Parts: sequence; C-alpha cells; structure tokens
Amino acid sequence: MTPLLQIDDLRIWFGTRTGAVRAVDGVDLNIAPGEIVGLVGESGSGKSVTARAIMRLVPMPPGKHVSGRIVFDGVDLATLPQREMEEIRGGHISMIFQDPMTFLNPLYTAGEQVSEAIRRHQKLGRAAAKDEVLRLFHEVGIPSPELRYAAYPHQLSGGLRQRVMIAMALSSRPQLLIADEPTTALDVTIQAQILALLRDLQRDYGMSVLLITHDLGVVAEMCDRVSVMYAGRIVERAPIETLFDRPEHPYTAGLMNAIPRTDLGGVGPQPIDGAPPDMAHVPSGCPFHPRCAYRELICASDVPHLRSVGRDHAAACHFAGEKSFHLVAPPLAVGTQR
Repeated sequence: MTPLLQIDDLRIWFGTRTGAVRAVDGVDLNIAPGEIVGLVGESGSGKSVTARAIMRLVPMPPGKHVSGRIVFDGVDLATLPQREMEEIRGGHISMIFQDPMTFLNPLYTAGEQVSEAIRRHQKLGRAAAKDEVLRLFHEVGIPSPELRYAAYPHQLSGGLRQRVMIAMALSSRPQLLIADEPTTALDVTIQAQILALLRDLQRDYGMSVLLITHDLGVVAEMCDRVSVMYAGRIVERAPIETLFDRPEHPYTAGLMNAIPRTDLGGVGPQPIDGAPPDMAHVPSGCPFHPRCAYRELICASDVPHLRSVGRDHAAACHFAGEKSFHLVAPPLAVGTQR
C-alpha cells in the first residue's frame, strides 16, 4: 500500500552558541491510510520536532531543515510554497497539542475558535459554521454544547479543552491527525476517556493517526505500529505485537521495564540509568551506549543503523537479533481496546 505520509532522512537542527542541536537526525517514518502509528521516546528525543516539521511549524531560524523529504499524499511538504502549505495544514493534516491552553486563544470563546477553522476550510457562513461546531461538540462528548460554545478556554476543564481541540482538528475531516501527547496534562480517568474517543473517531472517520507519546501503555492500547525514538533517531520500529513480544533494542526494553504495572508481585517499575544526551554533544557510536547495560567496545565507536530483524521489524543495535534484552515482566497485552 502506498503510504499516506512518508518521511525520508529528515534532519532538523537548531543553531546555538555551543553548536548545532541535532533535534531530528535522520528520521525515516511512514504511515499508511487508516493506520495508527505510535512515535515513542523520552522528553527531548525529537518526537515533537518531527511532528512540527510535518506541519511546517518549526521556526526557521533558529531551526534549519538540513535534509529530508516529507511526502504527504504524493506532495513533498518540505518544498511546498507557504500558501499551499497553509491549505494542507488544518485542511488535510490536523494536530492536537499536549496543552490546549497554549494553543487556544484566551480572548475568544471555544465555539468561535472552532467556527473560524470551519469557515476557513469549509467556506461556510456563520450560521452554518455554528451548527457544525455544535454537531462536533456533541460528537466529541462535550456536554451542553450551546453553553460550551460561549465559554472561554479558562472556563473549561482540562478534559473539555482537549475535546475542543479534537473538535477543531476534526472540523475539516483530515486525512492525517497528529496527536502530540494528547493526554499528558490530564488525570488518569480523563486520559482513558480521551483515548477511547480518539479510537472511536479514527475508526469512524477512517483517518490516519500519528500518536506521539512517552507512554508505551498508551501505545499498547492504540497503535498498529510503533517507532521508538532516541537522540533524534529511530532506534526501533515494528508492528505493535512484535515489538512488545520481543524488543530488539535495549532502549525499547528499558521503556517497557519502566511502565508501572499491577501484575509484578510488588516489583516496581525499573528506571533507565542515566539521562538522555545533550543533543549538541551526542556521544560517539551508539548514542544510547552510555546508559546501556549490554554495551560492548563497538558500541562506543560505531554508529548502528536500522537493520531488519524480522518481518517489518528493524532495530538500530549492533546486537539486534543476537542478544535477548531482559524484561522484568511479561509483555503487555496489546490491542485489547481496539
């Protein structure tokens, strides 16, 4: 199947006084029509910069598009004129941000902001746009849509603000929805509601979804495939069942061991030693080797590249397919909510 989105060798760097910060450093990623792909990694791994690069929202300067293609529905977004990109952004590709309060304008009501997006992309009049907003508010589970239409963002709870963002993102029926940590700022109960809503809407609309998160538990519930990102690079990618059954990169295994579990008989989550690298001074060789319990001499000198270790499964580790990386618990059940 021809990918809806295909990213090849994407590099986004930022100039600083101490050197170039290689926020995204050679990312390859593809998403098929109707597919949910997870992009997972710790804070600072480059996930959000990748998402913003797709939307052409990285400020340049200080950012610099060093290399790479971002092909969406046959069009390279990286070279598209700004006017044409504005039609695609919000029209064919929409994005949900992790903190709605930084995106929603505090001076306009929630309904007005969604209505403006609808009028822009669907060319509807004010009355028709308001009717569509109320329909969307109902669809995304916002109670008393008329009251919430007239409410300002600060008058809404975090869960309702996120639902307003989802309604705005869906207002143009996009082909691709990018959800950047959509549940990070919400409590556990509301997180579950938002994830269930996204699953249902993805199924009903038939759209593709790029779900960006640091939480592999969320990925287990939501995704068809997953790419694991570390230090600006994809270090492993696989179908979700394959990844959870046998991770082939020690960083992926570390993320799995760090998931809080209730079935470990009193054993708590196991943190990954150390901290993510300074992206202006990435370690030589494998960028994960200073934190890796399985490292050998080659890891400090040679950069591992993604290589196949099974059907649709690739890992950037010198010992992928050779070593077994320890998991403290059986793999999470996947797909139980899909």
